[in-house]
Amino acid sequence: MRTKIVATYGPGIAPRHILSKVLKHVDVVRINFSHANEEAALRDVDNVTSVSRSIGKEVALMADLPGPKIRLGIMKSSIDVKRSDTVTLRYGAGAEAKGRIPLGFDLYRYLKKGSIISIGDGYLNLSVEKLTNGDITCRALGSGTLSSRKGLNIRNGNVTAAPPTAQDVTIAKFAKKAGFDFIAMSFVRSAQNILDMRRKIGDAYIISKIERAEAVKRIDEISAESDAIMVARGDLAFEVGVEMIPIMQTRIIHSAIKFHKPVIVATHMLMSMVNNPMPTRAEVTDIATAVLSSADCLMMSDETAVGKYPVEAVRTMATTARNAEEIAVQAAQFKITNIEQGIAYAAKELADNYRTGCIFTPTESGHTAMTLSAMRSKSEIIALSRFEKVRRRLSLYYGVHSIGISYYRTTEDLLSQISGIAKRRGIRRYIVVSGVPHTKGSTKMLQYIAQ
Repeated sequence: MRTKIVATYGPGIAPRHILSKVLKHVDVVRINFSHANEEAALRDVDNVTSVSRSIGKEVALMADLPGPKIRLGIMKSSIDVKRSDTVTLRYGAGAEAKGRIPLGFDLYRYLKKGSIISIGDGYLNLSVEKLTNGDITCRALGSGTLSSRKGLNIRNGNVTAAPPTAQDVTIAKFAKKAGFDFIAMSFVRSAQNILDMRRKIGDAYIISKIERAEAVKRIDEISAESDAIMVARGDLAFEVGVEMIPIMQTRIIHSAIKFHKPVIVATHMLMSMVNNPMPTRAEVTDIATAVLSSADCLMMSDETAVGKYPVEAVRTMATTARNAEEIAVQAAQFKITNIEQGIAYAAKELADNYRTGCIFTPTESGHTAMTLSAMRSKSEIIALSRFEKVRRRLSLYYGVHSIGISYYRTTEDLLSQISGIAKRRGIRRYIVVSGVPHTKGSTKMLQYIAQ
């Protein structure tokens, strides 16, 4: 399978017997720091690492930062809300004790009668009926559940600050030390937000989450500065309207492709499977459409974090994506700007036209494998690296599978190891794209091998 899958960690997959089944289909595990503290995150990382090792699979880790999002406060228990129910929100200490829904941010001055508040990616909308001494009395326009730290949006009310927040920086620094491979930055508005984060935390692989209309307008500058892009459709739908999401998704994917950056499509891909063992026809079509649009990666949130059928959900996503790959037209435009890219493109064309088993690319940094992924070769790309960090980062890239390799002194040693790997995998014809042993950025050699 070429398309990669991200699963969000939570109680739905925490039991080891469930997690082991989920990880067989998953390349990256996301930990949402809107709902996790450092102590809990370390326990989660230990569990994922332990289970992934037990099944013999390297799984990467994504730290998803909260960003400057408005959220509900901490609630003792969740509350089910029915259409036309009256709900009262309040900011400040003791709100829940007064029978109010606690807020984590003081919204009062931003609202007026008739304002629409959306909770949890638009699944529950509230209409403001009355504002009285800090109380925000609303009428439910639909049914849903209120629970701790659920995100809020105000229609036509931009009240969030630019990222990164101080909390984002603290979490990002922790994530780097804890061994996370990717940092997903929420509510990115411009390339400057990414530069600010890099200045504060140093080198990091940053995924920009596109969930603001302003970000779509600046998508090219954001794509150019990011390491990867995420189409975060929940908050984005509230900003641009749900009917515009297919258009926005296509525009964002095209920008990521133009700048040779991997792109993740996220939010509500299999939402019905939170409570049902079978997906809807629309959901599997959504997955296939994302693959056919050249998305590198698909992400699950509630489906695995709290869903009742996480194993069935990841299996459905994997099977649907694999089926779509069979008819996907990989026609990504790629402008060759240097000799390394030229050699990679030649390898891709040779592999596509002569039905080779795969392209092997020994790598110190992962760059050549990333380039081949952006070119969308029909052949499997097998990246060979001694470094676990490199192998794990490549887990986000379409068509790339990573294998650990022993230290080699010469090209002959390298080719001997590759020959052994090919024989064990039953590959008779393959291409090797490599350079000077253990020298970054030296890709200058292409070999076609039949054995």
